[in-house]
Amino acid sequence: MDQIETGKDNNSDLTARLVSGSTATMDTSHGTSVSSHGTYASDNERSIQLRGSGIGKIVRTSYPDRIRGSIRIPEPRANGNRGYIGQLLRTSLPLAIVDIAVVCLAGCLCMLAGLDWVINDLTVSRWIIPTLLGYLLVNTVMGLYPGVRLGVVDELRRLSLSLTIIMLMLGVRIGLSSPIWQDRAIFLLTAYILCLIMAPIVRSRIRCILANTSWWGFPTIVCGNDAAAFNVCEWLSNNRRLGLRPLGVISDPDVLELDQETPWFLGNWESAREIAEQKQVFWSVLVEPPKQEIDVTSALENHLGIIPHVFVVSELTGLPDHWNRHQMDEGLDGFLVEQHLLLPIPQMIKRGMDLLIATIVALLLAPLFVALAIAIKLTSKGPVFYGHKRVGKKNTSFHAWKFRTMVVGADKMIDDYLNEHPEYREEWERDHKLKHDPRVNALGKFMRKWSIDELPQVWNVLTGDMSIVGPRPIVIAEIAKYGEHYETLSTVLPGITGLWQVCGRNDTTYEERIQLDVYYIHHWSPWLDLYLLTKTVKTVLFTKGAY
Repeated sequence: MDQIETGKDNNSDLTARLVSGSTATMDTSHGTSVSSHGTYASDNERSIQLRGSGIGKIVRTSYPDRIRGSIRIPEPRANGNRGYIGQLLRTSLPLAIVDIAVVCLAGCLCMLAGLDWVINDLTVSRWIIPTLLGYLLVNTVMGLYPGVRLGVVDELRRLSLSLTIIMLMLGVRIGLSSPIWQDRAIFLLTAYILCLIMAPIVRSRIRCILANTSWWGFPTIVCGNDAAAFNVCEWLSNNRRLGLRPLGVISDPDVLELDQETPWFLGNWESAREIAEQKQVFWSVLVEPPKQEIDVTSALENHLGIIPHVFVVSELTGLPDHWNRHQMDEGLDGFLVEQHLLLPIPQMIKRGMDLLIATIVALLLAPLFVALAIAIKLTSKGPVFYGHKRVGKKNTSFHAWKFRTMVVGADKMIDDYLNEHPEYREEWERDHKLKHDPRVNALGKFMRKWSIDELPQVWNVLTGDMSIVGPRPIVIAEIAKYGEHYETLSTVLPGITGLWQVCGRNDTTYEERIQLDVYYIHHWSPWLDLYLLTKTVKTVLFTKGAY
């Protein structure tokens, strides 16, 4: 049990706003003085010059060395999946068509060179479509589609590896099925060499052509309270072959004395959500200085609440290990921060897993549900189920269903009990639960010990309010305790089980639970969900941390 069956759902303005569907926004102050590979020109002036082609211009401006700004990052846009898929297809399809054309051209050149005698067998023609589809699949796994922010060297490496994998697989297939595999190996090797030569050249040329169009690539905003942010924006504009189309810079206008006529200036931090929604922005470049006294982890976590892909231009150290070092072409070094659960394909994968697992659990445990319902009715007065109002994805409220484990009128009993036993008030205010709660009946203690009181939440999974694995559902009255982490947690569906449940459950502190839930969101993968499900079984069997 992650919460006891109590909670006042309508005793605050925040509750009313959440139930009506409005957004709860939280402000966090950060110093956001930003530079990248910059040097000081004087005490009040900084000279900034970025490495790489297209960044020879030096921008000079007067501003304080240390800036305190307010970054407000609200919940992610609604109905953004369609826009993301459209951008993904527009950016990926031209490159995929070119890759297929190169492979076909290599095969045709081999035939013109007189190697066509080895492909007269009709069985070979059956390999063409599977080979091309396999090539596209390997390219996708290698990150060549959509291929955003890939430099020339990185793209060459991935293309070469992809071609090598598909040619080796095809070679093994030929060797196992053909008595004249030596001749076909000559054809295959020749085509492979031609592809290695042509694919990078053609891809690079097509990227340059596509970069001059208005529809190819992902709209991108640059964020930072520093002149370096404008340098980065200009650099991206000169290197649109990377697949990022800079729209402009989000910055604090008071820092650099900006106005609406300033080139590349889009607006202040408070306008970030509106701009991201209107322009369908799913990529951002966050420019941070190499040294400053701010909580960078907190700033990036808030930024993830809007945009699933954030490239952080920074030389900061000590960042969490889920941010990997990357390079954007030969010009910008930084960290790529991605929140996969904001993307449509991972969402579909997770939803499919939820429906499959919830359906199986509901069918297999239906007899247990019936038996528990009868036992509850026979042992105590009141309803079988208890619905506790929680906050889910996008600040929507729902009832998380459980088997009732408390006596009727438990909500009214807690105040009287705490007044009679003040020694338990600290535990209640800290955890919003009691290890020895007098309101829990005998059957309820058994169900809580084995965590079977939460099994009805498979219905919440089937209706789309919850996930099998995810952060714990948030009680409305406890939102303030989550602080700046609330925006991150409200971007995903809460889960029946999760990382905190298998890492001590009720033995963990409130802050530890929040950190574990945030860690789960940043590290999500289908494999992590499967791992947590297996750990959940072990945790339940040993009744670790349950009460």
